[in-house]
Amino acid sequence: MRRPRIGVTLDLDEARGEYRLGRAYADAVLRAGGLPVPLPYGEEAGGAYLALCEGLVVTGGAFDIPPERYGEARRPGCGPEKPERTACEWALCEAALAGRIPLLGICGGMQLLDVVRGGALHQDLVQDAGLGGHEQPPPRDVPHHRVAIAPGTLLARLAGPEPLSVNSSHHQAVRTPGAGVLVSARADDGVVEAIELPDLPFALGVQWHPERLAASDPRQAAIFRGLVQAAEDLRR
Repeated sequence: MRRPRIGVTLDLDEARGEYRLGRAYADAVLRAGGLPVPLPYGEEAGGAYLALCEGLVVTGGAFDIPPERYGEARRPGCGPEKPERTACEWALCEAALAGRIPLLGICGGMQLLDVVRGGALHQDLVQDAGLGGHEQPPPRDVPHHRVAIAPGTLLARLAGPEPLSVNSSHHQAVRTPGAGVLVSARADDGVVEAIELPDLPFALGVQWHPERLAASDPRQAAIFRGLVQAAEDLRR
Protein backbone atom coordinates (compact mmCIF):
# COMPACT_ATOMS: atom_id res chain seq x y z
CA MET A 1 0.00 0.00 0.00
CA ARG A 2 1.33 3.45 -0.91
CA ARG A 3 2.58 5.56 1.95
CA PRO A 4 0.98 9.00 2.34
CA ARG A 5 3.24 11.61 0.78
CA ILE A 6 4.35 14.29 3.23
CA GLY A 7 5.89 17.43 1.77
CA VAL A 8 8.84 18.71 3.82
CA THR A 9 10.19 22.24 3.39
CA LEU A 10 13.91 22.78 2.84
CA ASP A 11 16.56 25.24 3.95
CA LEU A 12 18.99 26.80 1.47
CA ASP A 13 22.72 27.28 1.86
CA GLU A 14 23.01 30.26 -0.44
CA ALA A 15 26.82 30.35 -0.36
CA ARG A 16 27.02 26.77 -1.65
CA GLY A 17 23.86 26.81 -3.71
CA GLU A 18 22.57 23.71 -1.92
CA TYR A 19 19.24 22.78 -0.38
CA ARG A 20 19.49 21.30 3.10
CA LEU A 21 17.21 19.08 5.19
CA GLY A 22 18.02 17.72 8.63
CA ARG A 23 17.88 13.94 8.43
CA ALA A 24 15.75 13.76 11.58
CA TYR A 25 12.78 15.28 9.75
CA ALA A 26 12.81 12.64 7.03
CA ASP A 27 13.47 9.82 9.49
CA ALA A 28 10.57 10.86 11.73
CA VAL A 29 8.15 10.92 8.78
CA LEU A 30 9.40 7.55 7.54
CA ARG A 31 9.11 5.91 10.95
CA ALA A 32 5.57 7.24 11.22
CA GLY A 33 4.61 5.51 7.96
CA GLY A 34 4.80 8.48 5.60
CA LEU A 35 6.94 9.20 2.56
CA PRO A 36 8.89 12.47 2.93
CA VAL A 37 8.87 14.60 -0.24
CA PRO A 38 11.40 17.49 -0.23
CA LEU A 39 9.89 20.72 -1.59
CA PRO A 40 12.29 23.12 -3.38
CA TYR A 41 11.50 26.84 -3.35
CA GLY A 42 8.88 28.23 -5.69
CA GLU A 43 6.27 30.59 -4.27
CA GLU A 44 4.06 30.17 -7.32
CA ALA A 45 4.33 26.36 -7.12
CA GLY A 46 2.81 25.96 -3.65
CA GLY A 47 -0.51 24.63 -4.86
CA ALA A 48 1.17 22.39 -7.43
CA TYR A 49 3.44 20.86 -4.80
CA LEU A 50 0.55 20.17 -2.45
CA ALA A 51 -1.43 18.56 -5.25
CA LEU A 52 1.20 15.80 -5.03
CA CYS A 53 1.07 15.48 -1.23
CA GLU A 54 -1.38 14.50 1.47
CA GLY A 55 0.43 16.31 4.29
CA LEU A 56 2.97 19.04 4.94
CA VAL A 57 5.78 19.67 7.45
CA VAL A 58 7.03 23.26 7.66
CA THR A 59 10.47 22.87 9.20
CA GLY A 60 12.48 25.17 11.46
CA GLY A 61 15.67 27.04 10.72
CA ALA A 62 18.13 29.66 11.94
CA PHE A 63 16.23 32.69 10.62
CA ASP A 64 13.27 34.89 11.55
CA ILE A 65 10.04 35.82 9.82
CA PRO A 66 10.26 39.47 8.66
CA PRO A 67 8.34 41.48 11.28
CA GLU A 68 6.71 43.46 8.48
CA ARG A 69 4.72 40.29 7.84
CA TYR A 70 2.89 40.92 11.12
CA GLY A 71 2.74 44.69 10.86
CA GLU A 72 5.77 45.70 12.92
CA ALA A 73 9.09 47.41 12.32
CA ARG A 74 12.25 45.43 12.98
CA ARG A 75 13.65 45.94 16.48
CA PRO A 76 17.08 45.09 17.93
CA GLY A 77 17.20 41.40 18.70
CA CYS A 78 15.33 40.28 15.60
CA GLY A 79 17.55 37.84 13.70
CA PRO A 80 18.48 37.22 10.07
CA GLU A 81 15.78 36.72 7.46
CA LYS A 82 15.41 34.40 4.47
CA PRO A 83 12.74 36.17 2.39
CA GLU A 84 12.68 33.60 -0.43
CA ARG A 85 12.16 30.72 1.98
CA THR A 86 9.53 32.63 3.95
CA ALA A 87 7.61 33.49 0.77
CA CYS A 88 7.64 29.85 -0.35
CA GLU A 89 6.60 28.47 3.03
CA TRP A 90 3.92 31.15 3.37
CA ALA A 91 2.40 30.08 0.04
CA LEU A 92 2.56 26.41 1.03
CA CYS A 93 0.98 27.10 4.41
CA GLU A 94 -1.86 29.13 2.87
CA ALA A 95 -2.49 26.42 0.27
CA ALA A 96 -2.50 23.68 2.91
CA LEU A 97 -4.94 25.54 5.13
CA ALA A 98 -7.23 26.39 2.21
CA GLY A 99 -7.16 22.77 1.01
CA ARG A 100 -7.55 21.34 4.54
CA ILE A 101 -4.32 19.39 4.04
CA PRO A 102 -2.77 18.12 7.31
CA LEU A 103 -0.04 20.50 8.42
CA LEU A 104 2.65 20.28 11.09
CA GLY A 105 4.71 23.42 11.75
CA ILE A 106 7.91 22.93 13.74
CA CYS A 107 9.71 25.77 15.57
CA GLY A 108 9.77 28.57 12.97
CA GLY A 109 7.09 26.62 11.11
CA MET A 110 4.79 27.05 14.11
CA GLN A 111 5.53 30.77 14.20
CA LEU A 112 4.75 31.02 10.48
CA LEU A 113 1.42 29.25 10.98
CA ASP A 114 0.44 31.84 13.56
CA VAL A 115 1.51 34.81 11.44
CA VAL A 116 -0.29 33.46 8.35
CA ARG A 117 -3.43 33.46 10.50
CA GLY A 118 -2.83 37.11 11.46
CA GLY A 119 -0.91 36.58 14.71
CA ALA A 120 2.25 38.30 15.92
CA LEU A 121 5.55 37.23 17.48
CA HIS A 122 7.92 38.28 20.20
CA GLN A 123 10.83 39.44 18.05
CA ASP A 124 13.19 38.42 20.86
CA LEU A 125 12.03 36.81 24.08
CA VAL A 126 14.74 38.40 26.22
CA GLN A 127 14.24 41.94 24.95
CA ASP A 128 10.46 41.80 24.52
CA ALA A 129 9.48 39.80 27.59
CA GLY A 130 12.59 39.42 29.75
CA LEU A 131 12.50 35.67 29.24
CA GLY A 132 15.59 33.59 28.54
CA GLY A 133 16.42 29.92 28.66
CA HIS A 134 14.80 28.89 25.39
CA GLU A 135 18.01 28.38 23.41
CA GLN A 136 19.54 25.32 24.98
CA PRO A 137 23.22 24.56 24.37
CA PRO A 138 24.15 21.42 22.40
CA PRO A 139 23.22 18.67 22.36
CA ARG A 140 19.75 19.63 21.19
CA ASP A 141 18.38 16.11 20.81
CA VAL A 142 17.72 15.81 24.55
CA PRO A 143 14.92 17.42 26.59
CA HIS A 144 15.60 20.81 28.13
CA HIS A 145 12.36 21.90 29.81
CA ARG A 146 8.75 20.82 30.10
CA VAL A 147 5.51 22.12 28.65
CA ALA A 148 1.98 21.90 30.03
CA ILE A 149 -0.54 20.60 27.50
CA ALA A 150 -4.08 21.95 27.46
CA PRO A 151 -6.63 19.15 27.94
CA GLY A 152 -9.01 18.28 25.14
CA THR A 153 -6.68 19.54 22.40
CA LEU A 154 -5.31 17.72 19.37
CA LEU A 155 -1.88 17.74 21.00
CA ALA A 156 -3.32 16.14 24.15
CA ARG A 157 -4.97 13.43 22.07
CA LEU A 158 -1.68 12.68 20.30
CA ALA A 159 0.90 12.98 23.08
CA GLY A 160 -1.30 12.65 26.17
CA PRO A 161 -2.35 15.40 28.59
CA GLU A 162 0.54 15.05 31.04
CA PRO A 163 3.43 17.58 31.01
CA LEU A 164 5.83 16.82 28.17
CA SER A 165 9.62 17.18 28.23
CA VAL A 166 10.83 19.01 25.12
CA ASN A 167 14.01 20.45 23.60
CA SER A 168 14.34 24.17 22.94
CA SER A 169 16.10 26.14 20.21
CA HIS A 170 14.41 29.50 19.66
CA HIS A 171 14.61 33.17 20.64
CA GLN A 172 11.20 34.13 19.19
CA ALA A 173 7.74 32.89 20.11
CA VAL A 174 4.06 33.52 19.50
CA ARG A 175 2.96 36.72 21.25
CA THR A 176 -0.55 37.13 19.82
CA PRO A 177 -2.47 34.09 18.53
CA GLY A 178 -3.97 34.61 15.08
CA ALA A 179 -7.56 34.13 13.98
CA GLY A 180 -8.91 30.77 15.12
CA VAL A 181 -5.57 29.83 16.69
CA LEU A 182 -5.79 27.85 19.94
CA VAL A 183 -2.80 27.75 22.30
CA SER A 184 -2.43 24.10 23.26
CA ALA A 185 0.81 24.13 25.30
CA ARG A 186 2.92 26.56 27.30
CA ALA A 187 6.27 26.42 29.06
CA ASP A 188 6.41 27.01 32.80
CA ASP A 189 7.32 30.67 32.14
CA GLY A 190 4.19 31.14 30.02
CA VAL A 191 5.86 31.05 26.59
CA VAL A 192 3.55 29.56 23.94
CA GLU A 193 4.91 26.14 22.96
CA ALA A 194 2.12 24.71 20.77
CA ILE A 195 -0.79 26.03 18.74
CA GLU A 196 -3.50 24.40 16.64
CA LEU A 197 -6.47 25.26 14.45
CA PRO A 198 -9.53 23.41 15.75
CA ASP A 199 -11.52 24.31 12.63
CA LEU A 200 -9.31 22.06 10.50
CA PRO A 201 -8.79 18.27 10.64
CA PHE A 202 -5.06 18.57 11.46
CA ALA A 203 -3.19 21.86 11.76
CA LEU A 204 -0.66 21.79 14.58
CA GLY A 205 2.41 23.84 15.42
CA VAL A 206 5.01 22.99 18.07
CA GLN A 207 7.81 25.30 19.17
CA TRP A 208 10.26 22.49 19.95
CA HIS A 209 11.86 19.92 17.64
CA PRO A 210 9.99 16.61 18.03
CA GLU A 211 11.85 15.14 15.06
CA ARG A 212 15.04 15.11 17.19
CA LEU A 213 13.30 13.27 20.04
CA ALA A 214 10.94 10.96 18.14
CA ALA A 215 13.34 8.01 17.99
CA SER A 216 13.59 7.85 21.78
CA ASP A 217 10.26 9.27 23.01
CA PRO A 218 6.99 7.62 21.89
CA ARG A 219 5.04 10.76 22.79
CA GLN A 220 7.08 12.82 20.35
CA ALA A 221 6.78 10.11 17.70
CA ALA A 222 3.00 10.20 18.16
CA ILE A 223 2.94 13.74 16.73
CA PHE A 224 4.28 12.44 13.42
CA ARG A 225 2.03 9.39 13.50
CA GLY A 226 -0.93 11.71 13.93
CA LEU A 227 0.14 13.75 10.91
CA VAL A 228 0.62 10.66 8.75
CA GLN A 229 -2.71 9.18 9.86
CA ALA A 230 -4.47 12.43 8.99
CA ALA A 231 -2.74 12.39 5.59
CA GLU A 232 -3.86 8.79 5.06
CA ASP A 233 -7.43 9.78 5.95
CA LEU A 234 -7.24 12.57 3.35
CA ARG A 235 -5.86 10.20 0.70
CA ARG A 236 -8.73 7.80 1.25
